[in-house]
Amino acid sequence: MTGARRAPCCGFTLLLALSAGKAGAASLDSLEVGGAYGTPGTTDATALWWNPAGLAAGHGTRITLEGAPTFAVIKVDRADPHGGPDQIKLQGVVPFAGVATDLGVDGLGLGLGFALPFVRGGTQTPQGGPVRYALRDGQIQTAALLAGAGYDYKGLISLGVGGQLMLSQWGAKLDNELMPDLSDQIGELGQDAGYTDADLENPDYAATLDFQELTARAVSYSAGLRFQPDEHVALSLAYLHGFHLNHSGDVSLAFSCPPQSDTLGRFGAESRGLCDTTMQGAAQVSYDMPGRVQGSVRILPTQAVSIEAMGGLVFWHVFSDYRIQISEIGDRNPDLPQSTVDLVQTDQLWARDNQDSYWLGVDAKGTIHQRLTLGGRLLYDKAAAPDSALLANNYDANTVILGGLVAGNVLPWLELGLSWSHYFLATRTVTDSAFSMSVDPALRPETRYNYPHGNGTYSGAVDRLGISARLAL
Repeated sequence: MTGARRAPCCGFTLLLALSAGKAGAASLDSLEVGGAYGTPGTTDATALWWNPAGLAAGHGTRITLEGAPTFAVIKVDRADPHGGPDQIKLQGVVPFAGVATDLGVDGLGLGLGFALPFVRGGTQTPQGGPVRYALRDGQIQTAALLAGAGYDYKGLISLGVGGQLMLSQWGAKLDNELMPDLSDQIGELGQDAGYTDADLENPDYAATLDFQELTARAVSYSAGLRFQPDEHVALSLAYLHGFHLNHSGDVSLAFSCPPQSDTLGRFGAESRGLCDTTMQGAAQVSYDMPGRVQGSVRILPTQAVSIEAMGGLVFWHVFSDYRIQISEIGDRNPDLPQSTVDLVQTDQLWARDNQDSYWLGVDAKGTIHQRLTLGGRLLYDKAAAPDSALLANNYDANTVILGGLVAGNVLPWLELGLSWSHYFLATRTVTDSAFSMSVDPALRPETRYNYPHGNGTYSGAVDRLGISARLAL
C-alpha cells in the first residue's frame, strides 16, 4: 500500500503569521512588509526590504517598529464528488523591526532589521470537512534577518546593497488518500476489491500526515538605486534575488483501517502493518522562492505631502512544485517489514504551477501642523496560481488592498501610528482542476497531480491592523 507516498503540499491558504500565530498573502507574498511606510521609495528602516538605496537617502538614526494583528478567513465550497462548504480561519501578529543610520557620516546609510515577508497558514474549522485532504492545519513562515548599506552622492543618486538570512518554518497536517494504492495491491494478487471512485475520500481509507515544523535556512541579496533630480521627484528601482528552501524535520503518519466488512482491504492493510498504526519518520520539503524587481516614482509637491506610484514584477514561475521526501521509516520503526518501508518512504512532487505575477499601487501621505500624518494606499496584486492548480492549501486570488494611516508625533523624536488594510479577494470558481484521483490506474493524471480534486468556489478576506512606532534620533 503506497498511500504515504503522496505526502502533502503546503501552499497554505492566504494570511500572515508570527511564531505560533498564522496569517498571509498571495503566493506566500506580503505586500506590506514594514506596514504603511514600506514602499520602494522609502528612506526609513523598511528600505532594508524594499530598496537598500533608501538607507542612504535618509538622515540621522531612524528606528521603525510594527506589530500587525491580522485576521482572515478563506471559504471553499468544494464541488462534487465529495463536495460541500468548508473554511480556513486564522489570526496572528506580523512583526517588523529595523534601524537605519548614517552614523553621523554625510551620504552613508547602514541598516539592520527583522521582517516576515513570506507567511501563510490556516486551520480548518471544524476539522474533517471536504478540504481535509488539502489542509487540516498548517503554517509556513519565512522570516528575514536583514542587513544593508548604501551611499548617497550629493543628494542626487543613492546606491545600496542588502543581504538577507532567511529562516523558514514549514508545517502541515492533512489527510492522505490510500484507497487507490490499496486497490492496486489487491489487484496485483489477482483479486478485485470492488472499489469505485465514488468510494474515495472515506476516512477509513486515509492516513493523517503531520509535518512538525520543518526548518530551513537560505541566503539572498538585493540591490537598488534611488535617483532624485530635484527636491520634488524621486525614482527608485530595486532587485531582490530568489532563493531555494530545503526544509527538514520530523513527520508522523497515522493510518486508519478499512472496516471488517472489507475483507480484502483490511487484510491488505494488516499484512503491511498499516492498520490503526502511527509511524515516525524524517521529512524534507523543498521549493524555490522567486526573485523580483520593484520600483516607484515619488512626487513631493511640498515638504508635507508625498505621493508614490509603485509596482513590481515577481518571478513566481520558479515555484512550480513542492518536492516531498519521507525517510528513516525503517530506522524509527524497526518492527516494520522492509517491503512496507519501501512503500511508505519515497519522493513525491505536488504541483503548484505558479506563473509570473505583478503588483501595482499608489500611496499618499500628508502631514498636518507638523504633528499629525494622514495616509492612504490602494494596491492591486495579481494572482500567481492558475485555476488548474488551486487548492485550499494553495489559495491565491487577484487582490485589491485598501489601507489608511493615522500617525502623530507625541514627542519631537517619536511618532506613533495606527494603520488598517482590508484585502478584497476576488472569488474564484474552478471547473478544470488538474488534480484528480481514481481507483482505475488508466484514469489517473501524472503523479504531481495525483491528489483529490480542487474544483469549487473559493473566496475570502483579510484584515490587517498595524500598530507602529517610529523614532528619529
